Amino acid sequence: MSDVNEMTEKKIVRPIEGESYMDIDAISELLLEQSVPENAIWLGNEVFGNVFRYIVRYLERYNASAYKILFTIQFKEEVSSVKQKDGLVCHFREAIQNTLRNSDIMVQVSLNQILLVLQEVNASNVDSVLERMLHKWNRMPEALQVDLDWETQSVSTSHKDSGNGSDYQKEWIVIVDDDVVNLKIAEHVLNKGSMRTTSLRSGAELIDFLEVNEPDLILLDINMPDMDGFETLRRMRENGGNMSRLPVIFLTADDNKKVEAEGFAMDAMDFVKKPFVPEILTARVKRAVRMIRLQNHLEDEVSNKVMENEQMLIHIVQTLATTIDAKDTYTNGHSSRVADYSKEIARRFGYRDEKIDDIYMMGLLHDIGKIGVPDAVINKPGRLTDEEFEQIKNHPVMGARILKNIKEKPKLSCGARWHHEKYSGGGYPDGLFGEEIPEEARIIAVADAYDAMTSCRSYREPMPQQRVREEIVKGRGTQFDPIFADIMLNMIDEDVNYEMREK
Repeated sequence: MSDVNEMTEKKIVRPIEGESYMDIDAISELLLEQSVPENAIWLGNEVFGNVFRYIVRYLERYNASAYKILFTIQFKEEVSSVKQKDGLVCHFREAIQNTLRNSDIMVQVSLNQILLVLQEVNASNVDSVLERMLHKWNRMPEALQVDLDWETQSVSTSHKDSGNGSDYQKEWIVIVDDDVVNLKIAEHVLNKGSMRTTSLRSGAELIDFLEVNEPDLILLDINMPDMDGFETLRRMRENGGNMSRLPVIFLTADDNKKVEAEGFAMDAMDFVKKPFVPEILTARVKRAVRMIRLQNHLEDEVSNKVMENEQMLIHIVQTLATTIDAKDTYTNGHSSRVADYSKEIARRFGYRDEKIDDIYMMGLLHDIGKIGVPDAVINKPGRLTDEEFEQIKNHPVMGARILKNIKEKPKLSCGARWHHEKYSGGGYPDGLFGEEIPEEARIIAVADAYDAMTSCRSYREPMPQQRVREEIVKGRGTQFDPIFADIMLNMIDEDVNYEMREK
C-alpha cells in the first residue's frame, strides 16, 4: 500500500544547474494561454522549423489554408547604427504583431526580415490582411526611416491554393452533430453542392476547433448531450473574437416555434429541419454564405475608406504641426517630438491602440494656438513684457477654441488647453490641479517640458541629461503628475546615450 501512495505523490523535480523547469501548473497555464497576449505567437529560429512542419501536417489533415508573408526592411541612409536598426525592427515587429490573431506565428529570420505564417488566410483575402498590417505600420513615425518590401506565398500542402476551383475558394461549412448518420448525410449533400466540409461530434469539439479556424458557416445541432446547441452558441459569443461573429444555422428535428424564437434571439441565421431535404439544405447554406460574404465585403470597403480618411487626417495634422513649429526659429520639430514622447508614455501606462493614436494627435496639435500669437513675440530673443507674456499664455485657450470644432474627436482640444496646468495648481489657463487636469494633458505636460529642456532655445543650448532628470524629479508631484513623471524618468534612464532629444 505504501508503494501505491508513493507513486501518487507529487514528485518535486530537482533542477540541474544551468537548466530551467516549469511545474505542471505553470505548463497548464501556458497551454491555456492565460499568460500569453492575444496576438501573434513570437518564435525564435531554433523552434520555428518544427512548428512550421507541424502546421503543414495540420493543414493537410483538416483541409485548411495558410499564407506566408515575408517582410524585408530596408534602412534609409540616416539609420546607421546597429542599435537604431534593432530598434526600428522591434517597432515594426510590435506594430505588425498587434494586428494579428493569437493563432498566427512570427519569426525573425535575419536582422531585417520578419516571416509570418497566417492560418485560414488564402488568395482571396491575403491582400486585405496585408493592407491592415501596412496601415498600422505606416501610421507610426518610425515608418519614415525605412523602405519596406514584402512577398506573399501560400503554405504548400497537398491542397494547393491554385485559384478557381480550389478547395480554398469553396464555401467552408462546419457540421456539428452527435449523430454520425446525420453528419455523413450533410457531408454528402454539401460536398455534392461543391462545398468544403468539416464534421465534429460535440459543442466542446467545435469551441476547440474555432480557436484556430474560421469557417464560413456552422451547421449546429440543437439536441446534443453535455452541451446543447444553444449553450454552444452562447459560449461562442462570450469568447469574443472570430467566434462572436461566425454565422450559425441550427439543425433540429423539432417543429417548435418557441425553440426557433429562442434561436433567432441568439442571433442564429436560420433553422434547417431534419431529416434533410438536400435541395433545401444546399440552397439555405449557399444563400447564408453569400449574405455573409456580401456583408463582409461591404464592411471591408467601409473599413478601407475609414483607414484612408484616418491616414489623410494624420498627414494633414503632421503638416499643420510643422507649420506651427515654423513660426518659432527654435522649435523645429517640437510638436512631433512631443507627440512621440506622449505616445510612448501612454503606451507604457497601458493605453490601447486607439487611445495611443489619439494622444499622438493631441501631442501634434498641443501648440496650435500659437498660430494666433504674433511672430515677433514668439521669436523675441530678450525677456518678454507682461503684456507679451499674456499673449503667450493665451495660446492654450486659442488652441482649444480651434480644435473644439472637430466634432469627430471631442477630446482633441484638451491637450491644447490644459498642457500648461500644474499638478499642484497654479498653472494656466484655468488653474486646475491634480485629477481635475485631464489625463492626456498631464501626459503631454511632461513630454512638452522634457522637449523644452532637451532642445535648443534662443537663450541656451540643450540642457545636460542629468540636469533634465533632476528637473523632472523636482517637478514630480508639483508641476507633473507623479505617475507620468516616473515613466518619463524611466525613459531617461534607458536612454544611456542621450539620443532622445532634438537632433
